Amino acid sequence: AVVSTQSTGAIFCTTLVYGILRPGKDVITSFRYLKNTPIARRLFRRPKFYHFLFMQFTIVAVMSLVTIVTYTYFWLHVIQVLCLVVIVTWNGATFYVDVFRMSLVKKQ
Repeated sequence: AVVSTQSTGAIFCTTLVYGILRPGKDVITSFRYLKNTPIARRLFRRPKFYHFLFMQFTIVAVMSLVTIVTYTYFWLHVIQVLCLVVIVTWNGATFYVDVFRMSLVKKQ
């Protein structure tokens, strides 16, 4: 039920963005991003929209499986949350260091 709900949502959002809204060439969307990855180029010679839907479905299925497994095993969930906290803290800290360094360089 989880995979079908997520898949339906992914298909709806994809149809909305690419079928109705149609973003400009300067906007990087997940389809354009996935189309230019080495994995997509290895799997498909010329990635098309249905390849993108297949990749989205695969990503949703894998992430749903990860969610079910971490919900089932408490300590695995604790380790996952701790890893996420460390990663988010690291990304935030490096962002502030980069921003303040650039502002310092601009002042000089």
